Amino acid sequence: MLENGEILMVLITSEFLLGVLLNGFIVVVNCTDWIRHKKLLTSDLILVGLAISRIGLLCTMMWTAYLFVNGLYAVIADRVRVIDVFLVLTHSSSIWFATVLSIFYFLKIANFSNPFFLWMKWRINRIIYMLLGGPLVISFAFCFPMMERMYYYADHFSRERERNVSQEVQENKNKLIMFQILFTLLGLIPFALTLVSLSLFILSLWRHTQQMQLNATGSRDPNTEAHVRAMKTMSSFLILFLLYHIGFLLNYWTYLLGTSKMFSLLNISIMFLYPFGHSLILILWNSKLRKAVLKLWWKIRCYQQGSHPQVLWTIWHFLRGLKSRWSP
Repeated sequence: MLENGEILMVLITSEFLLGVLLNGFIVVVNCTDWIRHKKLLTSDLILVGLAISRIGLLCTMMWTAYLFVNGLYAVIADRVRVIDVFLVLTHSSSIWFATVLSIFYFLKIANFSNPFFLWMKWRINRIIYMLLGGPLVISFAFCFPMMERMYYYADHFSRERERNVSQEVQENKNKLIMFQILFTLLGLIPFALTLVSLSLFILSLWRHTQQMQLNATGSRDPNTEAHVRAMKTMSSFLILFLLYHIGFLLNYWTYLLGTSKMFSLLNISIMFLYPFGHSLILILWNSKLRKAVLKLWWKIRCYQQGSHPQVLWTIWHFLRGLKSRWSP
């Protein structure tokens, strides 16, 4: 019988492999289309950046989970700090790309008569490119100095606690907690933007769906069903986004407070749901990605009736087609 920790590690490993596979597929399809047509749409650019940052996030989280479950996280303190830097880098970039993607869909598809919304809708490309560059750089500019100060006060807190200097221990502990709170609040900015844009987007879809249902003549209107599917997609994204942030905050604070390893692994498994779950939703919702999946699946199924080498030949033929698209 597997123990609870081993079951969670199997779950985390499965989520990791699925996440890397799905996000890698998004990168390959969009980059192939970029080389083929000599241009990359704004939405595809966001998807590529989001998928690459999520692959880095998944690898860093898997690395952290491996060290944590084997009891090596507290042993190699210097290397852990390097891991923390990569974790902050990939976490911040993936969250910002997801925020920009939600704002892009909101401005592109939602329908409001508010003058400020219409002003942003007319300047959607300019706003998106500003969000892709400015806030992410500002976030890194604040995060890494704050991490350096947090490590500084954490080291002093540990040394003074060993020397049993109660006053200095309390001072360093208070400063450490202050920087931890500021670090957490900084991460709430993209969270709030995503929450607002997705909520308004779902509200717009719901209002439009209600109007279409009132004006529909048939019982199954295709446009109404498309809007209902879009509402379900955005709601699923919002739920996964909330679960990821809950798991991230719980795992961050439980590590600082030194709680059980099982609880931390459970939080990590919850966090892994978001990078692969939302990527799966994007593939199913995006017409180009969905067609690429169906095309690959159809080719495999066509030759699956034959021998095993024919299946391998089908996969090789598909990869060769991708390679030819990359060549000029």
